[in-house]
Amino acid sequence: MSNRKTSKQAIKNTSRSPGSLDVHFGEKLRARRMMVVPKVTQAQLADKLGVTFQQVQKYEKGANRLSAAMMVRIAEVLKVDVQYFFDGLPTGVRNNREIKTPVLVEMSLAAHGPRLMNAFLKMKSDKLRGTIADLAQALAQAGVTLERRRSP
Repeated sequence: MSNRKTSKQAIKNTSRSPGSLDVHFGEKLRARRMMVVPKVTQAQLADKLGVTFQQVQKYEKGANRLSAAMMVRIAEVLKVDVQYFFDGLPTGVRNNREIKTPVLVEMSLAAHGPRLMNAFLKMKSDKLRGTIADLAQALAQAGVTLERRRSP
């Protein structure tokens, strides 16, 4: 048995291969793209950046690394400060450590998340917002309870 790594293993272990930071940046990219009004498609963003929509897909999935220059260009197109991509990162994070996705990013990536967030922010009354938050919590707890009852 040879001690040589396969080329795939060698590539995977290089410092230039994508990792948890790239997934974080990709999730932030996708969340921002979906929150921009009017919504920007992958194809539209790709056109503005001079890349293919497949490249944008790879950025969003964290399969390809985002260079600093590309991050700046994306921030300009999506009308956000480049610091947005770094918000939510723990200090001293290393590329091989898992990074927890910030709640707002998760929310914006969830089905109906952007719609719910936009409607919530349009409510003028803090009391009404509190009632909606209470309702969402109650529904979430009821859903967990129902799922537990159904499982064997």
